[in-house]
Amino acid sequence: MTGIPVLRVVTVIISGEIDIATCRAMRETLAAGPRQAHLEVNMSAVTFIDASGIGELLAARRLAVDAGGSLTLRAPSRAVRRVTGVLGLDEVLLAQ
Repeated sequence: MTGIPVLRVVTVIISGEIDIATCRAMRETLAAGPRQAHLEVNMSAVTFIDASGIGELLAARRLAVDAGGSLTLRAPSRAVRRVTGVLGLDEVLLAQ
């Protein structure tokens, strides 16, 4: 019998402003989880995100995918949706 890999679902809640001054803390939080997992990042309470925050999310997604997992943004705030939409990252980062 061939087994289908089952990924753990890990939920991380990010809040506040994500910018050059705070993105390191977000990077460390996202990196602390298991690599081979489905990482759901709840961003409903994010009030601001800049390019450095988006860069950290993309890097965390790359690490997760390389390890056989995934990363999806859940409940993105208006601020997050605005930036992901402008950058054309909705299909990459947001749950479909």
